[in-house]
Amino acid sequence: MRQPKTSAGSRRTSKLYPINQCALYKLTSPKKLCEALKIEKSLLSDVLESDENYREFTLLEEVDPFSRKIKKKRLVQTPNKKLRNIHERILQLLQRIEYPDYSHAGVKKRSYRSNALVHVNSKTIATFDLKGFYGAVKSYHVNTFFSEQLNCVGDVAGILTKLTTFRNCVPTGSPLSALLALFTSKPMFDDLDALAKKHKLKFTCYVDDLTFSGDSIPSSLERDVSSIVRKHGHSLSINKTKIYRENQPKHVTGTVILNNRIHVPHTRLLAARRLQSAINGEIESFGFTEEKLIQKLAGMLNEASYLDVRFKYKALTAKAMLKSAK
Repeated sequence: MRQPKTSAGSRRTSKLYPINQCALYKLTSPKKLCEALKIEKSLLSDVLESDENYREFTLLEEVDPFSRKIKKKRLVQTPNKKLRNIHERILQLLQRIEYPDYSHAGVKKRSYRSNALVHVNSKTIATFDLKGFYGAVKSYHVNTFFSEQLNCVGDVAGILTKLTTFRNCVPTGSPLSALLALFTSKPMFDDLDALAKKHKLKFTCYVDDLTFSGDSIPSSLERDVSSIVRKHGHSLSINKTKIYRENQPKHVTGTVILNNRIHVPHTRLLAARRLQSAINGEIESFGFTEEKLIQKLAGMLNEASYLDVRFKYKALTAKAMLKSAK
């Protein structure tokens, strides 16, 4: 969709549409699907018949020596170039659909920061984590989305499901997965949003992170949330459920909320200090070159400045250091 032109120097606007205006809505044949995806029918046939559409690999557990953060071992499925192009086209089309107020991942102009901002003035916050979220979004969930929400005929819904799932679930390494999982799981998220409204709470979701906040968290909330997600074929990671009371630092999607303000997590600040110490030769560099250390520091401070403008000068300084190091 071509964006409308605006006056010089101003930003282009991005309009969202009801789901019934999506180019994938009510597709009646594979031919119409190819037109919507802007691909030849022969390419669609090649992809559907191929057994090599994905590369599956395991990312081993990794410990960042500066942040000391552990990235757990995980299985990743990434689409090949042909299928990735199709996924990116489907993503473009789904990104034009109006999305719920509670969603902050996979949609334009929202992020983990906007997710936290919703809750910044709340006295108490409860956070929950959906266990193995992508793996629990099954092919039948995806097919139901294409057939019942987008009203595609059966064979088209089946083709779209085959194109966007791998081994009966949403792949973990596709650019489409976050938004597809959101729309596919919308009935569950709608139920959680209704639960929040019942208790006069705010609700947001960021991929598999669920956040509720308000003046007080009812004692029944965890039980009710668990019941809703189970009804929709999901489960909670019980050990990740957190209830934050008033005046406590509240960890919400990569941020810390304290005194009605978003802060950079302390662990990230410590990592930045260790990187600076490594650049200065005061501690071990763990095999990283000076340029790579500066690059890591610049990236970390740039992200910190995104959360808190007080880090903007440090981010610009690190960026200048990186430029001179090249």
